[in-house]
Amino acid sequence: MRESQQAADICLGGTITRIGQGSPAHVISQQDPGAVMLSFRRSICAVIPLALSFFTNLASTSAEAWDLTEAAKPYSGATVNMACEAYAPCIAYQKLIPEFQKATGINVHVEAGDIGQIQQQILTDALTGTQIYDLVQINPFSTGVWGGQKFATPVQPFLDDAKLRDPSFKIEDIVPALVTQMKYKGELIAMPYSFLPPFGIYRKDIAADPGEQAAFKAKFGYDTPFNGDKIVNVDDWQKWTDAASFFGRKAGEKLAGQTLDHPVYGTAAAFKRHLTVIFDYERMLLSMGGEMISADGKEGFSSPVAKKALDTMLSWRAYSPPSYREYTWDEEYADFCAGNLFSVPSWADSTAFFEMPKECPKVAGKVGYFLHPGNHKTVSEGHAFVIPKQSQNKEAAFLLAQWLASKDVQERCEAFGCATFRKDVLAQSKWDDSGPVQLFREMIAKNYLYPRPALPEWIEMQQVIMEHLSAAGADQEKPDVALNAIAEKAKEVMKK
Repeated sequence: MRESQQAADICLGGTITRIGQGSPAHVISQQDPGAVMLSFRRSICAVIPLALSFFTNLASTSAEAWDLTEAAKPYSGATVNMACEAYAPCIAYQKLIPEFQKATGINVHVEAGDIGQIQQQILTDALTGTQIYDLVQINPFSTGVWGGQKFATPVQPFLDDAKLRDPSFKIEDIVPALVTQMKYKGELIAMPYSFLPPFGIYRKDIAADPGEQAAFKAKFGYDTPFNGDKIVNVDDWQKWTDAASFFGRKAGEKLAGQTLDHPVYGTAAAFKRHLTVIFDYERMLLSMGGEMISADGKEGFSSPVAKKALDTMLSWRAYSPPSYREYTWDEEYADFCAGNLFSVPSWADSTAFFEMPKECPKVAGKVGYFLHPGNHKTVSEGHAFVIPKQSQNKEAAFLLAQWLASKDVQERCEAFGCATFRKDVLAQSKWDDSGPVQLFREMIAKNYLYPRPALPEWIEMQQVIMEHLSAAGADQEKPDVALNAIAEKAKEVMKK
């Protein structure tokens, strides 16, 4: 889920759409459009007792009879207009979409860009009844309004249609908390797009230095959990704050035995009036035991833990780049990639690029990972595909979304930042060395994932939360004043 204000060259079956320059998306957007046609596996029924053979044969015939090319014949020649964010999942999907086009005869036009602008455009289209897109990426903050206003086409009828449903696709294979976020009042209104629960990252090469470890213990009286391991357990936010204060150094000072030619900051507090400030605040609030607004509409901004979370976030300004007032996740990405940060709040779609030597040579192979401190609870962030009710190509759009969600596609695109949502892909041994995947497995197994309630009011509340948190970060409002303003507005909005 992220908003990129940088840019990428996106290859769309041979057609290049210019989005800008400098985004991590450009790394995998230089693709060869000559993709090989997707090869579908066929299941082979096992031999069973004769008494059950009739029913087994029926089931087997039904499963094996389904074929993407056959299913798509009525829609061959149609064009699916798809909108998504110019970041890893979208770019990864575009690398494979030519295979879908070849197999189905369905044309796919992808418009990739800034997530905020996309969300605004698709909601405007929905409100005015304009039909531009057939398949759109939405973030969880939008699920409530898409469901509440009935802008989205329910998905279950497609899944119940034997002509459209690929029998190998099962919603049970998707991360359960993500499925919950794709529903509005129990009705499935979306298909999975990505799984992006947030976590923390740090420079394990710096932290592993024995001299730094000894100096840290001498100063704080305990061994830092940032010990140089690939996966570390940080049980308290103060320990992250202590590490941020300790590992930041000025240019000319030594860090891990090396004299710096540029400053290294301990972490990054992002306080621009932007979605980042909400997500970074929410990650602290949840893992401290709070929540912004509950499923039954009760606000949590007036709680003591809400104040503690904001105070912690504000304290990080002292250990952040001086431009923190204009900081978003784009700057978090860029500065960590450039070797300017010791630690930073992160996401799976950007972290994939930190491990690529060509993209981030200063940090590739040097990244350590950790769950959020405290109770480790984190939002089950993940975007979804919605088929707008005004679409004239609903069936073709569903076939595309279903194909992108298939195990085969998810297996292949996970290698270049797909942020897969499939449990069976995340469980594969090939990802045992992946830091984010190790964290995701633990989140799922230990029930750390928090499905954000699908409230229509989030659309209005996002603006309020951004405004006041950003004002607090700029010292334009005191923390208590900012949180009280958000709390009062939440009470007002939830009563409407």
